[in-house]
Amino acid sequence: MDAPARYEIRIEGRLSASWGSWFEGLELRHEDDETILAGTLVDQSALHGVLMRIRDLGLPLIAVSRIEPGGDVGTVGQIEEERK
Repeated sequence: MDAPARYEIRIEGRLSASWGSWFEGLELRHEDDETILAGTLVDQSALHGVLMRIRDLGLPLIAVSRIEPGGDVGTVGQIEEERK
C-alpha cells in the first residue's frame, strides 16, 4: 500500500533554505558539507519526483533513508562515491 512516509535524503554540498519549495516542502538542514532534506512525502511517486529533481540539478546523492515510526532509520538506498 502506498501511504505517506517520512524520509531523510542526504545530498553533497550546501543548498540554501530557499530550495525547500523545489523539494515538496521538505525541511533543509546542514551537517558539515551535506544538505539533509527531511520530511513526510505523500507516496512513492512524490519520493521519485524529489529524486528526479536532485538528479536533474546534478546534485550528488549520498543516501536515502525511510524514517520508521518511532524514529528508526531504515535505509532505502545508498550511493557511495569513491573519494580520491
